[in-house]
Amino acid sequence: MLFTRQAIIAAAVLGCFSGLSAAQSSLTFFGFVNSAYVKKIGEDIQRLDEGAQSRWGVRGKEDLGGGMNAFFALESRFKSDSGEQNGIRVFQGQSILGMEGPWGKVSLGRDYVAGYIEAQLLADPFIHTGVASMVAIGTGGIGTVRSDGTITYMYKGEGWNISAQRANAVNPGTNTVNFAIPNHPVSVGASYRSGRYYAAFSYDNPGGLNDSWQFATLHAPLGPATLTAGYGSGQAEDKSKRRSYMVGAFLPVGPGVFKISYGDLSNTSSHLSMVRKYAVGYNHSLSKRTFLFLNVARDERVLKNNAGYDMGIQHNF
Repeated sequence: MLFTRQAIIAAAVLGCFSGLSAAQSSLTFFGFVNSAYVKKIGEDIQRLDEGAQSRWGVRGKEDLGGGMNAFFALESRFKSDSGEQNGIRVFQGQSILGMEGPWGKVSLGRDYVAGYIEAQLLADPFIHTGVASMVAIGTGGIGTVRSDGTITYMYKGEGWNISAQRANAVNPGTNTVNFAIPNHPVSVGASYRSGRYYAAFSYDNPGGLNDSWQFATLHAPLGPATLTAGYGSGQAEDKSKRRSYMVGAFLPVGPGVFKISYGDLSNTSSHLSMVRKYAVGYNHSLSKRTFLFLNVARDERVLKNNAGYDMGIQHNF
């Protein structure tokens, strides 16, 4: 069997997988390192930190014949300024094992929430990274990004995709519950892409007694720019109603990409705006894998130090 350079590096770094690598049809070592000078919203200090969480991981796939494959994915997060692991979990980002075939794909383990990947993430031109992140707008402060013990089914057609997921009810799967949740979190998502047009919808029941969240995303071209929009609504665990919306755009400019976004999250039961955020940024590509970035953001609902920025460099591998 012929190994790529990435596979050899992965086997060297992950010695515990050295016996497994020979059985793989493919093995890929991946990730990125992000380092930035940062002032976070709500803080008055400036320091060398990270604009986005640096990460490394390994993916593998084995051909089982008959159009079927076994696969796994492991992803770890770390802090580039100190080299520390981000959180107590080694594979904080993802830890899944599964099988795929003409009938679709099934995976088991710690994974991204299905509706988050389909709709909530892609409404944000900054894809929920750094000071410009609109993650609270996408999730409504109700849903979450990942869940433990998931069973996920995904099927891809010609331009469209559907996914459904059920997770363990042992650990909190919702941003509005701080104790063990009583129900299994459930998430479904559907999307369709045609060229630069993209539409998606998600529904999440994060596992509390009362919480739920739905979100829709749309991308549409306008000349060289791509416009983005998102709208969400739902109910928190305390039965308060929430609504969010977001608009943005990304535009190729020379060797880079210019990005802009605005988002709002409100508690409509109390007529209170929880987040009202503006963000603008630019990524300047030095190569296919390396770029410089500068992002500036402001949240009008933060009472003190409501503006922030991050500027730095990211290398993908």
